[in-house]
Amino acid sequence: MNYKLLFFVAILFLAACSNGEGEIQSSIDELEKKLEETNDPQVAESLVEQYKVYIKTHPEDMETNSRYLYRAGSIMFRMNRYSGATDYFSKAIRDYYPAETTPKASLFLGMLYDEQLRNPEAAITIFQGMLQAFPQFEELEKAKAKIPADTPPIAERLENMRVKMFNDSTQRIEYRIANDYINSCQLHAMVLPEDPQSPVLLHKAGEVARSIRAFNKALEIYNWIYTKYPNYEKAPQALFLQAFTLDNDLKKYDEAKVLYEEFLKKYPNDDFADDTKFLLENLGKDDEEIINSFSGEQEKEAGE
Repeated sequence: MNYKLLFFVAILFLAACSNGEGEIQSSIDELEKKLEETNDPQVAESLVEQYKVYIKTHPEDMETNSRYLYRAGSIMFRMNRYSGATDYFSKAIRDYYPAETTPKASLFLGMLYDEQLRNPEAAITIFQGMLQAFPQFEELEKAKAKIPADTPPIAERLENMRVKMFNDSTQRIEYRIANDYINSCQLHAMVLPEDPQSPVLLHKAGEVARSIRAFNKALEIYNWIYTKYPNYEKAPQALFLQAFTLDNDLKKYDEAKVLYEEFLKKYPNDDFADDTKFLLENLGKDDEEIINSFSGEQEKEAGE
């Protein structure tokens, strides 16, 4: 074996990787300087795209990725693209929680909900969570000042929202309250990921999302539970509900099949295992086809 040749190839590979990383970083530095000078929307768009390239190619660089997502959110905010800003700040908090930027991103997100999106419930959830999550944050007083003096504790607030979702007089779900509840449960889990109540609230939010037919939101929440809280007692159920939602509600049978099979492989003795086997065997069949298959089996057994 030619070890000198292998060593030379390795050096070239490392140099190429280093050059690629240097090019991305150089492009970001140049675009940041240009944006500061011109405030050009096209430059802003290009810069955000370069941030995304860096994050994709350096998933392990927690501090830099968090900082770039925070900057991307700030750029979207300056361009009055508040939905985009919300997404970037949320991703910075949720995906890179231990990073130093997280308290700042949480404060910015709370202010955004409060002042631009006019969603006080979401804002207060973030601010209350920050009091528990970041007690040493130097700008915590800004969050405190935004919480009305008579505001109940966060757990009580969320439970009040859940109870008020169903209108007794009309016998209907109040969709605005339901959506506020779902969003606040997610924000609570985002700002306080280690709180034992976070997976519990997420599970309740997933149930509400399914009840109002917000199926993609339900999938997002169940996946969050399953991936972030694998030791939570209802993590297996969250995986099952992902598969069931894909199967029963969205008719995405191929995707459902993969998750049903994963469930059976990982939780063969779970209470939902028999249900999963039945659903997997009858995937894509309508009620009539399932009934007919039962009839056929019964006739076969009678003939024997």
